[in-house]
Amino acid sequence: MPPVPSPASANPDLRILHVTPFYDDAWAYGGIPRVVPRLCRGLAARGHRVTVLTTDACDQHRRLRWKHDQHAETGVTVEILPNLSNRAAYQQLFWPLGLRRFFAEHRAAFDVAHLHACRNLLTSGAARALKSAGVPYVVSPHGTAPRIERRLVAKALYDRFIDHHTLRDAARIVVVSDAERRQLVELGVSPAPLVIVENPLDGEELVSLPASGALRQKVPFDEILLFVGKITPRKRLDLLIEALAVMDRPRAGLVVIGNDMGGERAARALVRARGLEQRVVFLGLVAGAERLAAMRDADLLAYPSRDEVFGLVPFEALGCGIPVVVADDSGCGELVAQVGGGLVVRSGDIAALATALTQLLDDKPAWRAAAAEAHRILEDRFGRDRAAARLEAVYADAVREARP
Repeated sequence: MPPVPSPASANPDLRILHVTPFYDDAWAYGGIPRVVPRLCRGLAARGHRVTVLTTDACDQHRRLRWKHDQHAETGVTVEILPNLSNRAAYQQLFWPLGLRRFFAEHRAAFDVAHLHACRNLLTSGAARALKSAGVPYVVSPHGTAPRIERRLVAKALYDRFIDHHTLRDAARIVVVSDAERRQLVELGVSPAPLVIVENPLDGEELVSLPASGALRQKVPFDEILLFVGKITPRKRLDLLIEALAVMDRPRAGLVVIGNDMGGERAARALVRARGLEQRVVFLGLVAGAERLAAMRDADLLAYPSRDEVFGLVPFEALGCGIPVVVADDSGCGELVAQVGGGLVVRSGDIAALATALTQLLDDKPAWRAAAAEAHRILEDRFGRDRAAARLEAVYADAVREARP
């Protein structure tokens, strides 16, 4: 099905710069490299001139190798800066080469900029250059503003000595849920610049879903519980393993899809400690259509993550027709409670998680129907053009306020 043309913009021909440490094919870095291209393409479809400044981070072993004209058909210009070290970039230590040169040559070429993620030299340097040039910018933290999970001392030092200006000087701060808004207010950020623009889903990707069956051939489980996401302590894969251990479902198994970002060794040790070696399978990073095919084969998706401000994965699972179980302290918990398609459980409660998983497995047809209905609601609420139109209004306000 061809994409439906976007309506004409009420603020035509803005020159917009998006700055993100990772983009598009960099699936190993989670949701940001999938969300930002959707926003950029939506804005380009509305008649704006969109440029992306990113780095060549791809995954633990590879750098991005695309050419600058690869995204030309989408109306988005992509400029790639090489990282000093790809290994360091995988640990979130981005050191982009050529940043100063880019802004020396182009900083007057944009009306407004949109910076993604906190505590990286790309967005920190861009914020300084843009302020110097008088170009207003907005920031999307994507859940990275609090000091949580790893390298807490390094984050505190970064905030003290390198970057205490990016959020402070932003014309607007774009949050993706009320959970993220509360998170920032608790950090002392004024509510005034906070604007909620929910992440867009890729409707085109979910229109033509890949064939199912491949995952069922790989694993011996009659009932498949699926986890998809970066394997970090914050994703709480340990809770899911513990829940599987106490469930009375001997023919159910857990499939874990995601790259290791500091939590896989502990997760595998817990699997061994609970005697679940035959019931838990780690498949590593799976991207694109293969990822959606795996979702179609699963009976449910479990996402017990904490401090999750949005969480694309549960909504993609609903688009693939499977119900979800999510934690109540997250943005996706907030949204699943509104649209349905699954159950929301108390964060950290293993017994409640096991009960919810059992409840979904006990009535699969009804919960699949609920997932399909929830997806219909999400299609309208999280459309790409709707998100682009809301951002367009945010940018227009920032530009208007910056004029003398």
